[in-house]
Amino acid sequence: MNGLIGGTQLAQLLGPWRTVDRGGNGTLHTALAERIKGLILDGRVPVGVRLPAERGLADALALSRTTVTAAYAQLRDSGHATSRHGSGTFTSLPDQAVVHSSGMWRSGATRTGVAPDDAIDLLCAAPVAPLPQLREATLWAADHLSEFIHANGYSPYGLEVLRQLIAQRYTDRGVPTSADQILVTAGAQGAITLAARLLCRGGDRVVLETPTYPNAADSLRNEQVRLVPVPVDGHGWAVGSVERALAEARPRLAYLMPFFHNPTGALMPPEQQRSIAAAAHKSGTWLLVDETVLDTALDVPVPAPFSAAVRPGDQDQVLTCGSMAKSFWGGLRIGWLRGSARVIHELAAMRAATDLASPVLDQLIAIKVLRDGETVVDEHRARWREQRAALVVALTRTLPKWTYRVPGGGLSLWVRMDREDSSALALRAQTHGVWLHSGPRFGVDAGTLDRYLRIPYTLGVPELEEAIRRIALARDGAGTRPTPERRADLVA
Repeated sequence: MNGLIGGTQLAQLLGPWRTVDRGGNGTLHTALAERIKGLILDGRVPVGVRLPAERGLADALALSRTTVTAAYAQLRDSGHATSRHGSGTFTSLPDQAVVHSSGMWRSGATRTGVAPDDAIDLLCAAPVAPLPQLREATLWAADHLSEFIHANGYSPYGLEVLRQLIAQRYTDRGVPTSADQILVTAGAQGAITLAARLLCRGGDRVVLETPTYPNAADSLRNEQVRLVPVPVDGHGWAVGSVERALAEARPRLAYLMPFFHNPTGALMPPEQQRSIAAAAHKSGTWLLVDETVLDTALDVPVPAPFSAAVRPGDQDQVLTCGSMAKSFWGGLRIGWLRGSARVIHELAAMRAATDLASPVLDQLIAIKVLRDGETVVDEHRARWREQRAALVVALTRTLPKWTYRVPGGGLSLWVRMDREDSSALALRAQTHGVWLHSGPRFGVDAGTLDRYLRIPYTLGVPELEEAIRRIALARDGAGTRPTPERRADLVA
């Protein structure tokens, strides 16, 4: 169970619900039921939440209680609510919706076929390898490898030089940091997995956004925790929503992506960061802040790290993670965690049961890249702006009824479709040589977000334009083609 939602809070989320398509019968209770159902399916009201009492919602909406009673009855009939005697009415999903959206895409199954030469991969929102800089950094790393062969090659904390460089990045951005506050990991995913393993036990509550980064949610599920979703969209986090979840659930951990959130692109303002940090301190909750996409600022300055908004007394309960994957290349599996020296020591001791240490050669490449500064990131940003603009034009021209907000940063658009469900479309798109994730892959509750697609703009302009053309053909049910063999659960 994920708590309750008050009448005033639900009224704010409903917005102009009287304009919702009423299915042709024009009844007020149908319009209300349809709007509440839409909020559930879009993940803005989590599954398992207790809806307001009928009289409370009627007062908040200035309606008769009879109208709310009829709306709740319609939700129960459609499978989007259940009532428990003496407990209230709770949001739910029809059984078929849960099965439909939680099958292949969450299980890691594969689709097989003859791979066309021109298949377009939209599964990962990650930059292409900057070959000249990668070649130069690799040669530099090979030349300097001899400086480290006197040791045994295992450095569970990471190479001291690399830790100093990462710490200096935080210091330069307004958060004084020393090398003993940095742990080098196998990408941000390794950082998230380590933090979840150290901090969580089975049955603990963990707050996270919905939609969210799927691999992080999977790591948390592996620890057998109870997930408490908080909705976020292109407009951001509703004021006070995270704070309420922290106060009501008293979770062990909260996982957040405040900077160009994946997949919505939302950017959390500093005052909201401060409010959440204070609420977490009050509830005794650890914050795991994913800053992997921090450097992908396209229309705004690169934000200061989250810890810049945290009071000194609250810092000990904050861990932040980052990586080279979004700012350089996903194939360089170097990430990191920043926290107190005590927690970093505990994390380093725990990682011995997984990967012992990060590869020395990869760490040396990362050292060279970080020493060279922002050159590669600046080149990436110029390319992403051009590709984002081309994707927007292609969507506007080809699929004008699909809606989205153009984010100020990040690497993808979070697109709301006008009609059919995205799971079916993603499957049909495979038969047109396009691989992409449907909305439910990013949801916390199975069966939600099925009107959404994440479309990265990290490929070249011609590929993006062709991808949208093929997606439109798949939507319209045009002819098919052989599909490539790929793992459909790969996401970045």
